[in-house]
Amino acid sequence: MTKIEAHVLFSKYLSNHISLDEKHLQAICEFYELKQYSKKDIFFKQGSIACKEGFVLSGLWKIFHRDIKGAEHVLYFAFSNWWIGDMASFSNQTEAFFSAEALEKTWVLEIDKHKKDKLLQDFPAMERLFRIIIEKHLVVLQKRFLLTISTQASERYLELIQRAPGIEQLVPQHQIASYLGILPESLSRMKKNMMKGIKN
Repeated sequence: MTKIEAHVLFSKYLSNHISLDEKHLQAICEFYELKQYSKKDIFFKQGSIACKEGFVLSGLWKIFHRDIKGAEHVLYFAFSNWWIGDMASFSNQTEAFFSAEALEKTWVLEIDKHKKDKLLQDFPAMERLFRIIIEKHLVVLQKRFLLTISTQASERYLELIQRAPGIEQLVPQHQIASYLGILPESLSRMKKNMMKGIKN
C-alpha cells in the first residue's frame, strides 16, 4: 500500500465522521506514519507502555490479555477501519493491560502521543472524532458485557459472526472460543449441535 492510497482511505473515513476540507484532511494525514506489519507482529504489549495507537487500513488484529496462569483472553478483533490501542496506557503513559497481535499481514496508520497531542491542538474537530470513537467503543464493550452475563455462548457466537461475517476464515477457533469465554472443545460441540438443529 502506498502513502497516497493510505491517505485516501483515511480521508474517506474522517469525512464520514467530521466535516473538513481537503487541505485540512491532508494535513491531518501527515501526522500519521504508514506501517506494514506481518502476522504475529505486536503493536503494543501487556506490561509495557503503549507508546502509539493506530488506524487499521487492512488486515486483522486481536487485542487480548494474558492472565497470571498464561491463559489468553481475547477482548476484541480489530478489522479495517478500526482503531487499535490501549487507551489508558497511551493517555496516561502507564503499563498496558492488553496486547495487540497481527493475525495476518496488515497496514496501519500510527501516531505517537506527542504527535496526537499536537494534532488535537491544531485540529479541534479531531477531538470530536475521538469522542465519537470512545462512545462507540464503550457501547460495544457494554453490549459485550451484557451478552456475557445474560446470554448463552451460542447467542454470543451468532452475534459475533453476524457483526463480523467471514471471521471464522480469518481467526483460529481457539481464539474465537477465548473471545466467547468458552473452551475450544465447547465451541466445536456447540457448532455441531447448531448444525444438527439447522438440518432438523
